[in-house]
Amino acid sequence: MSTDAEQSTGVAVAAAAEVTPAAPEAKADNETTPAAAKTVAAGAVPPVVDAGAAVESSTPGRLPKPVIVAAAVAGVVLVALPLALSGLLGDDQPGEGPNAAGYARDLPPGGGFVPGLAAPPADNNAGGLPVGALPGQPVEGLPVGQNGVPAGIPAAPPAAGNPAGPGPQGGGGPAPVQQQNKPQPQGPPAPPAAKSVVYEGMAGKGCGGGTQFIGAGAYSDGKSGWVNHGNGGCGSSFVSIPMSGDANKDDPSAYGVWTFNTGPVTTGSCAVSVFIPSGDITVAGGSPSVYRVFDRFAVEKATPVGTFQINQVGNRGRWVNVGTFRANGAKLAVQLLNRGRDWSGSTKTYAHHAAAMVKAKCQA
Repeated sequence: MSTDAEQSTGVAVAAAAEVTPAAPEAKADNETTPAAAKTVAAGAVPPVVDAGAAVESSTPGRLPKPVIVAAAVAGVVLVALPLALSGLLGDDQPGEGPNAAGYARDLPPGGGFVPGLAAPPADNNAGGLPVGALPGQPVEGLPVGQNGVPAGIPAAPPAAGNPAGPGPQGGGGPAPVQQQNKPQPQGPPAPPAAKSVVYEGMAGKGCGGGTQFIGAGAYSDGKSGWVNHGNGGCGSSFVSIPMSGDANKDDPSAYGVWTFNTGPVTTGSCAVSVFIPSGDITVAGGSPSVYRVFDRFAVEKATPVGTFQINQVGNRGRWVNVGTFRANGAKLAVQLLNRGRDWSGSTKTYAHHAAAMVKAKCQA
């Protein structure tokens, strides 16, 4: 078992072996270095020294220079190792680009900047704005330029999708797009509408205006002959024509005819209507009454352009539309025949055909 002196001596030797002696201080030229201060040769056994004296020779709280140099070398190796690995691996990994020197891929809370390996981040306030001031706001002490931005400070770029320039007035939406009215192609002008040529007239006893009523073979014989009604005025006067006595045979010497001068319609179609007055069979008793239509006034030797029949007994006191017929040479004529029975058994009834007013409306 070692003594206290041996244990103390062992501690002193171990401490001396771990701590490298400090470099000898520079002396003046006239001074010489003692031989005892020289470094011990390799393999030599250091002399036994006092443990208390060895401890007192080191400055408390100060790291030796070799430790500091070793730490610096280790730091350089740790920083250079990622760069070397990055160069060996290359940029073949999809979706990743080169990394800036001095910055890790996943930045630590401090921003990843390593002193001495990369330049510090550029100052975003290069335009000279005071801390806390926003672009586009006037700053006290600086002259105001365009759009409220201080002179010499670049304005904020316009928002994406909006061209630079003044915005819409009085609203927050985009400026309205002005539609340009393009001239529409025009075709040839429409021809003027042709004016309709129309004629309208009424014929009867007492009527004029290019119309006429003629009672051919008229005679007076009380209630057996031609009987006049009314005061002779147009629209209120007419005549009753006696029947031939045979429902299928006419007396060509007696008939009534209405004529129309249809000018300005020289050739066209005419709608014809006939008025049947009120009364008994001695006034309007045709059942039926037979009419013929001509496109000329001389009906005796002409060929009719149409015929129609009216049951006067069933249409008393009304206008009857009978159809449309052709007019030619501005002439139209309507003839009433006298065929019909004016008796019943052996008794004479004195039945007559009423010849009142006829209207014609013609169009070219």
